[in-house]
Amino acid sequence: MKITYNSEIVAGFLFTVIAVVLFLLVPSQIHTLETTEINAQTVPRIALGGLGIFSFLLFLQGVFLLPKKTLVFNEALYATRDFRDAIRSTVYIAIMIVYVVLFSLLGFIAANVYLIFTVLLYYRSTKKSHYIVAFSVSAIVYLVFTVGLNISLP
Repeated sequence: MKITYNSEIVAGFLFTVIAVVLFLLVPSQIHTLETTEINAQTVPRIALGGLGIFSFLLFLQGVFLLPKKTLVFNEALYATRDFRDAIRSTVYIAIMIVYVVLFSLLGFIAANVYLIFTVLLYYRSTKKSHYIVAFSVSAIVYLVFTVGLNISLP
């Protein structure tokens, strides 16, 4: 099977869709009682609007200006470093998606414990100092928000 593409097309399309979906979700996720033009939804809308516009321009650049690569799925492809890197990136993205789901279901502490262990194991870290530093930073962030700023984390 042959696919003709370039990375600008893929990234531009993906982030345009993400920006549009998140832009449409802003009113349901950020509740405000303010009736003025500038409120709590303004900055996220500006950021997501910019992301959407520039992602769409990146998509158009990939479609019309940049040369395309042809990707042929065969045994030689599976042995390349690029394929292994793509698989590693996909696994890391899956780890982060699970983290986001756990964060909303179980809260900050459980999700961070999962993320610290998973990422350090994924990168085959055997040094105890890496785990200690990661857990310490996580604990400090938790204490700063809960005790110092009096903001409850999920």
